[in-house]
Amino acid sequence: MMWRRLILLGLATVLASAPAASAAESAQAPAAARASLAGIAVDETLDAPSNLLAALPRSPAVMPPLVARIGFDLNSITTRGSSLADLDNRLSAYKDRQVSVVVNLGGLPGRDDQVDAWQQAIRAVAERARGKVAAYQIGALGAADAAPAIDRYLFLLKLASVQLRSVDADALVLEGSVPSSLDDWQVRLYAAGAAPYIDGIALTEPASRASVERMTQVVERQDPTAVVVLGPIALPDAADAASSRFLDTQMQSLATAVRVISYTGSATSLGAVLTVAARGADLFGGNLVTVDERAAGLRLSRGGVDVTASTPHRLLFSTSTFATFLFYDSGRNPTPFDVVVSIRDATAPQVRDLLAGASIKPVRVQTPEGAPISLTVPAAAHWLVLDFNGAAVDRFTESAEVKKDALPSVEEIIARHQRTQAAQDAALVHYTAHMRLAQHFHPSPSEPAWNIVTENRVFFEKGVVEWEELSFSLNGATWTANRPTFPLVQPEKVLSLPLDLRLGQDYKYRLDGLETVAGRPAYVVHFDPVGTGRALFRGTVWIDRQEFVRLKVQAVETHLTGVVVSNDETHTFSRVGVIDGKSIWLLERQTSKQMFLVAGRTLLVEREARVADVVLNPPDFEGERTEARAGSRIMYRDTAQGLRYLVKRGETRVVSEQMTSSTKALAFGAQIDPSFDQPLPLGGLDVIDFNFLNKDMQLALLFAGVFAAGNVQRANLWGGRFDASVDFFGLAVKSNDSLFDAQGEQAGQRVDRVPVSTGFNVGFQATAFQKLTAHYELKYDLYFRDEKTSQDFTIPASTGTHGVGAGYEYRRGGYSLVGNLMAHRRTSAESWGPAGNLQPSPASFTTYDLGGSKDFIFATFHTIHLNGAYFGGDRLDRFSMYQFGFFDAARMHGVPSAVRFGELAMFRGSYSFNLFNQYRVDLFVDHARGKDTSRDNTWLPVTGFGLGLNLRTPRSTVLRVDLGKSLLPDAYRGAGSTVVQIMLLKPL
Repeated sequence: MMWRRLILLGLATVLASAPAASAAESAQAPAAARASLAGIAVDETLDAPSNLLAALPRSPAVMPPLVARIGFDLNSITTRGSSLADLDNRLSAYKDRQVSVVVNLGGLPGRDDQVDAWQQAIRAVAERARGKVAAYQIGALGAADAAPAIDRYLFLLKLASVQLRSVDADALVLEGSVPSSLDDWQVRLYAAGAAPYIDGIALTEPASRASVERMTQVVERQDPTAVVVLGPIALPDAADAASSRFLDTQMQSLATAVRVISYTGSATSLGAVLTVAARGADLFGGNLVTVDERAAGLRLSRGGVDVTASTPHRLLFSTSTFATFLFYDSGRNPTPFDVVVSIRDATAPQVRDLLAGASIKPVRVQTPEGAPISLTVPAAAHWLVLDFNGAAVDRFTESAEVKKDALPSVEEIIARHQRTQAAQDAALVHYTAHMRLAQHFHPSPSEPAWNIVTENRVFFEKGVVEWEELSFSLNGATWTANRPTFPLVQPEKVLSLPLDLRLGQDYKYRLDGLETVAGRPAYVVHFDPVGTGRALFRGTVWIDRQEFVRLKVQAVETHLTGVVVSNDETHTFSRVGVIDGKSIWLLERQTSKQMFLVAGRTLLVEREARVADVVLNPPDFEGERTEARAGSRIMYRDTAQGLRYLVKRGETRVVSEQMTSSTKALAFGAQIDPSFDQPLPLGGLDVIDFNFLNKDMQLALLFAGVFAAGNVQRANLWGGRFDASVDFFGLAVKSNDSLFDAQGEQAGQRVDRVPVSTGFNVGFQATAFQKLTAHYELKYDLYFRDEKTSQDFTIPASTGTHGVGAGYEYRRGGYSLVGNLMAHRRTSAESWGPAGNLQPSPASFTTYDLGGSKDFIFATFHTIHLNGAYFGGDRLDRFSMYQFGFFDAARMHGVPSAVRFGELAMFRGSYSFNLFNQYRVDLFVDHARGKDTSRDNTWLPVTGFGLGLNLRTPRSTVLRVDLGKSLLPDAYRGAGSTVVQIMLLKPL
């Protein structure tokens, strides 16, 4: 309807001022990297001399892998500036001695206000230690501490992991130290999603061996390749006692998930331990696996008595040397053992005493070829090693391994993306860019498109986004300065975006396979919100398989409030440059399709933002932004509450929290339509107020002198998914309701009419794209005799008409499907017509319609609009049939309201384009076939053509000219075939 189109002028300018705001291979270290962290570790701190460095032999020696676990106090970064330098010196010393390093960063912050500084400290350590350490350890729990809350502990652990991996991608991240007694708590931590963020766990010295076994079983079930670090184990000062404790601890952990055991002790005790470690260098590297004793037929006996079950022992195989070992401890019984076992290629067995540094050749009993070997081995008060291949050399084994590409878990993909994003966030301090924001909507199928374009300069600095509007264009009319400001209508701000790392679970994720986006293979990850109490997204993200950056995101916002009832966004990203060897990927294009509740109806708005000319970390960023802030152009800032104007206060800019809630425009013009004897003058005020009477209601009003139209609307009713509104419309001048036949107008049957109406609407937003509506309308038609009306013609009685109906709307992807059904009942149903041929006036009648629309937008807002519709009804008479005037839903260009049909099928199309970026031109073609059931049920063709011109005129006004010409059937000869509207609009 014309009045609705004029009301929506205010919305056009509102939308124009609301730029778009931007609303994931294994994440863990490769198995090879995890396997590299193995061996014997020593705990130390930076504030004490290194006993390990003092104990290391000066001359080269064959050693098992050695690890130094260095405790680092993160608070010392700010309280003692030399701490990072101390770390550098210690790392350099260990690099020279070929010792791997684990940096133990301690526990997690106890207060939320400490988290930011804690993250910065972690990053500072990682940047200093990058490439120099094997692993970082974080999340220490004291042995006496109660198990912390899972959600908070895991959130902070994830934050630390993402920061560490974003800086030092090759290093491992270990959780802990954690008491081994917290195995049930660790199960819950894994269930909450810990595995993708950690490569292993550090356990404190156990109270019992059984607790370690339970915890390692948990780790092996949840993450079979994870590294387990145990300790620190305190060593006695005496060298012999230290060596015995070391050997006993190591032997019990061989071929288990415990790959590293850490110790503390004096330089003397560590020196003795390193001597023993060197003798077992081939045993303590973490390359042993358990051999099935039953399959090997292992039997230990003394004096013919089987003591296998009562003697501590381990039968193990080395995957690096392909040797087999029997580790055994005879306790204090000095009696030798008899060993029977089936070992393939057992050559020159030897018993190795690591404490004494001696090798003993066992007594071998002759056995038939193919039978198990039988040996007699010595006993000792500590562990001994029977090496079945003690003299073997030049061993060679062929193995065939079939590998199958397996997709990582969705949790691993997300963790890897978060690490990549954290690295980019750290490298990207600020950037500038150009953003072109284009917006488009159709007030109704018969109206021209509204196209709004703004050119903007974006300033981004570490989470603060501002932009300066360089130009504003409304349907080709362009402002570069001094345009009026308008309310910002936007969806509710989503504070928790998919893939973000946050305390608590806001989304659940599902891996939906692989696809290719812009020529790059990508993981397809679907996400759904957890809970429905706040605005979140539902959709799909495509994450690059190589770089783990976002390539594309398609998302629908849920739980919207306010006048925006649906928000469907698609984001595409591209590589814009490189900083310090890191690829930087930013938003390149964002499209959105948003549905607004305006004037009691749903309006589909399509937006596109394109970002170009990105400059990363420009040296004069602050100067350019300061210059923009000092200027007079409109500026915006994206805040946690949504988009806000950045207004000038003296010489500075501040965020305006005084939200403008209304917009106004003056409207002047004339309507030339054969339905009126003279041109219909239009002059008045167009108002949209989004906070009418400060009651969170919306008022849309057009008062144009000879008529008034409007709507009062309230959204977010009864749980947030309902809305209600009241319509009103009144015309103060008479329109000519004329009747035509093949000879022209039947002037004697002309009737003058003045309509007024009001109505009540209730909407239910069933889904983001579907809406159900209910309507009540009360219309009153006043009928008058015209000076041309015959004296014997009985005019209809002025009457009220009640209407009750329902509607359905589906709008998605730029497509709109709308259907309505309405039952009407007149309060008076007197017959009308010429004498002798009175026509009954049905007391009740029914109308229904179904229509679909789609806009195709290309180039610089060249727009093609297509609409198909069907209108029908039952028991329709002359005064209830469908007409084509400016106030009618079935409007066609150039077709006067005197043309009417009881059944109607139509197609409407338009093509809009900008000319010289100064004028907007609209071309319309409308075609319909209709029949008048009161005549002969013949389908008659009607065709309309239209030309629209939109341009900016002086004093910030916009001139709109709309010319329509039609081709009518003979039955409507003389009805007139030219309709013209001229409007001058001035925003206030």
